Amino acid sequence: MRSAYGRTIPTEDAALTRVGPGTPMGEMMRRYWQPLLLEGELGDGLPKKVRILGEDLVAFKDKSGRIGVLDLHCPHRGTSLEFGRIEREGLRCCYHGWLMRADGRVVEMPCEKPGYAERMDISQPAYPVHLFGGMVFVYMGPPDKMPLFPMYDIYDTRHRDDVAIVARRLWGEHAIAFVSACNWLQHYENVVDPWHVVMLHRAISGDQFASAVTRPEMPDLGFERTSLGVRYRMIRDLPNGNRMIRYVECALPNLALISSIHETGETPKAKNLCTDVSWVVPIDDTHCRALTLIAWPLKSGAPDPRWIPGTFTEIEARPGRIRERSYKERQSFPDDLEAQETQRPIAIHALENLALSDTGIAMLRKCYRDGLKAIERGHDPPNIVRDPAQNHAIATNAWITVLGPGEIRGAAE
Repeated sequence: MRSAYGRTIPTEDAALTRVGPGTPMGEMMRRYWQPLLLEGELGDGLPKKVRILGEDLVAFKDKSGRIGVLDLHCPHRGTSLEFGRIEREGLRCCYHGWLMRADGRVVEMPCEKPGYAERMDISQPAYPVHLFGGMVFVYMGPPDKMPLFPMYDIYDTRHRDDVAIVARRLWGEHAIAFVSACNWLQHYENVVDPWHVVMLHRAISGDQFASAVTRPEMPDLGFERTSLGVRYRMIRDLPNGNRMIRYVECALPNLALISSIHETGETPKAKNLCTDVSWVVPIDDTHCRALTLIAWPLKSGAPDPRWIPGTFTEIEARPGRIRERSYKERQSFPDDLEAQETQRPIAIHALENLALSDTGIAMLRKCYRDGLKAIERGHDPPNIVRDPAQNHAIATNAWITVLGPGEIRGAAE
């Protein structure tokens, strides 16, 4: 027996897990456009308090249609601007009526003499925003390093006319599969961990997807670096004679490209791109959320109402809302939430014993360390796009191919 008495618990790997201002990973995350909230959430005429990367912000759309993202606390006396009033020219603090435009500029001080606001020349700290597909993105990094918003092949409708881009919170205020109360990295690493699909979602808790992805036979699994990050490959030979080849990718810094969990493998198809692009967004060091752009197939020119996104997890094989289950149910049929949130609020890498099945995890962490070193040397981290000529249908590396028996035989010959 190895006694736990007297052992010392190491600290977490702060360089990879901490995301607040001034931290290495916080600096890296701030070099990219991050999704903040859905545009529709600004449609009720009220400001929205939002926490991201350890910072408290307020987002609003003024009555002229401009979107602003400002520091939460009024520069006058610190009142939270979530209680401000939205007007044509911006957001007015409820306490003394200071009016801030979407760019943060304070343009009115009703309690002062005319012209006083101009003489004080105050601007509330603010961040640039970019609206795409019904999602509000924010750039929180150095102003002189702001990149283009990357146009990936999945959602670049300039190069495809078969889909509409739809913004969703597929898991509400939670991250993928309703995980929330843990560090973003231990959740994000799950994307490139195919063995948890085999064990957690099949062997331990029963078939939670009821698809070819979670069939009982052990699949052929492999890992590789990609142009954007890391992906895994799952190959399954199915009872109907078909072969499913499924790729799932982590695209740095925090994009999850998860091919459909609903694939049946009944119909041959070639390189069927994943439909969902989800950002695993750190709220702070111990909480995360996910926001998703979905390439929604069209039917008669409109999004098909009968179709469901590839990562949608509220399906018959997983009854009941994950966070509403009893403790006994959670113990009997654990899910991603139990597996990830109980790794501690921030997983301690120094206590792990990684094995060959964790190759994807090790590769992903190496990608981050390389990116941090690039920033230290004054270079861009991976996947920063600056050339407009190159910002078209950037190739992603997550898809499903289903081969028929004849194609399998042909490939073997």
